[in-house]
Amino acid sequence: MFLLRDMKNKLQNRKAFTLIELVVAIGILSMVLSFAGVIFRVSIDSQRAAIANADIMHKLRAITDQLNSDFKSIASGGGYIGFNNDPPRRIGGETVEVNSDCIAFFTNGDFQSTGQYEGKTITGNVACVFYGMADPNSFSNPPKPEEKILLRRQTILSADADAPVVGSDPCGEYYIKSLSQWRADPPFTDKEDWVRRPFVDPNNLKEQFVMYLAKGIDNFTIQFAESDSSGKISWNRENQGEPGNISTNALKFTFTLYDSKAVFKKGRTFTHIVYLGG
Repeated sequence: MFLLRDMKNKLQNRKAFTLIELVVAIGILSMVLSFAGVIFRVSIDSQRAAIANADIMHKLRAITDQLNSDFKSIASGGGYIGFNNDPPRRIGGETVEVNSDCIAFFTNGDFQSTGQYEGKTITGNVACVFYGMADPNSFSNPPKPEEKILLRRQTILSADADAPVVGSDPCGEYYIKSLSQWRADPPFTDKEDWVRRPFVDPNNLKEQFVMYLAKGIDNFTIQFAESDSSGKISWNRENQGEPGNISTNALKFTFTLYDSKAVFKKGRTFTHIVYLGG
């Protein structure tokens, strides 16, 4: 009897949460959830940035490694730089000039075609290599920076008498001429044809995969080194539509890379210098 009465008194004397305590508890819980949400968003943003940065760095390595490989064995004489200006675009509320320069030159190496022509793989020790952006007319609408394509075209020079004539093209994958024959009888009557930007179908890149180097590259600029009488070196670029001979000891490539998800709205700009002729 006394035990039941004691328990009843304890239950009657127990106090519930006051309104102030409930409000404070809810406030603390809201703060904890808010901080957790911020931490979660920061973690997600950091992960997205890390993935985007890895994407950009992968493109950078692919471009610079290929440039180094091609220019390491550049053949003396022959080749042009084409200077092009695309319409300016807006970035972060600012108008930015956009370049789409191109370059074509001869280089030595062991080359072979990616496909077969009349059942034959074309091989050669010299190739005319082209670097440049795709023709802007390749796109039905002005492409976004992350949609632009940098091309590398490799035209193998082959003097093989048994090589198939069908498919031989100075702007194709192979051309049935030696380097000396090319120089004696250039296939281009206009210098700009050396560095004319190729037309590609961005919706069917499989057909142009042999030329595909990187997607998401903009403002591809080429400058050449010049030195004055005092030996001071400066980097120069010619005007639109004035192709220039490659007569320099070094070239500087500047370009902006974008990740496929456009996480970095302004992209990341890089500079790469290659030295010619030792």
